[in-house]
Amino acid sequence: MIKDPVWTIKTFRKEQGNWFSVKSNSLYIDFMEEWAWTIRNIRYMGDDIVGESGAHGSVVRMDTGPGPKEYYYIGTSHGHETVKSFSIFVDGKEQQCDSVAIYSGKKVIIRKESNLGPLDHIMEITFPVSGNYIIAKHSYKVVGDLNRGFSFLFAFMHVLNKELIQWFAELECGKHIEGKIPNKCDSRLALESDIKMLILYSQSMKKGVTFVYPEIYKGADKISAEMKLGTTTHFGNSIVDRKNDNKLYFRPEVKEMGYELGDTFEYSVKVIPFSSEPNEWKTIGKSLSHPTQ
Repeated sequence: MIKDPVWTIKTFRKEQGNWFSVKSNSLYIDFMEEWAWTIRNIRYMGDDIVGESGAHGSVVRMDTGPGPKEYYYIGTSHGHETVKSFSIFVDGKEQQCDSVAIYSGKKVIIRKESNLGPLDHIMEITFPVSGNYIIAKHSYKVVGDLNRGFSFLFAFMHVLNKELIQWFAELECGKHIEGKIPNKCDSRLALESDIKMLILYSQSMKKGVTFVYPEIYKGADKISAEMKLGTTTHFGNSIVDRKNDNKLYFRPEVKEMGYELGDTFEYSVKVIPFSSEPNEWKTIGKSLSHPTQ
């Protein structure tokens, strides 16, 4: 056993499928094989920050015709994602993904290689020695013609606890916007911006979470079916008010970037849950918004 381990990794069977969890003193994150080894839960001090009412990770939308229902998704719960390899590294050593096993160490890296139609994809999630946050890096390589059916990419999706309704976002040049999700469950969009950092907070839980990017990534616009769901034509980072959760999406600009076969691009996000009294959540959330390295 590692002296003073930070993270404990457990592989197990659940719902007739293969799962594994990564746990520290404050964080618990688990993954499910059936949904292409994507995150199912993120819990902080026992409370759900991200839950099982939807999918997480990367998804590609492909259009099959001009009609409003002529499309399909690739990735996570939608299927069609081909997992080429999956690895768990503990303190630099690759571990066997046995059906029931326990490992421990100071630093953990989860790595998946897969295909999402016209894009090859690498998911790499780092659990650092501090034990209080994760960094997700999603990389892509163009392997198909993006002018033939490709609609958009969700690079990151996070299904948020419905209690996390207050939000504050940092834009370019130190500008900021903030708001409150009404929880009307009507699929309305909030945020709709390209951001450097986002804080969400629940007064009832006295917990929040900060999402921070290493830079402000250029986001894509909405498709026609989404135009009436918010206040702008831009999607970028958007929060969708859903029945069982408030879902945070990041849709980067891909189609207008001029990518050709063999081109690569990547995005990363740091996710840091925290505890706070109601009058301090912005201050604490901002203090956590340092770069992702």
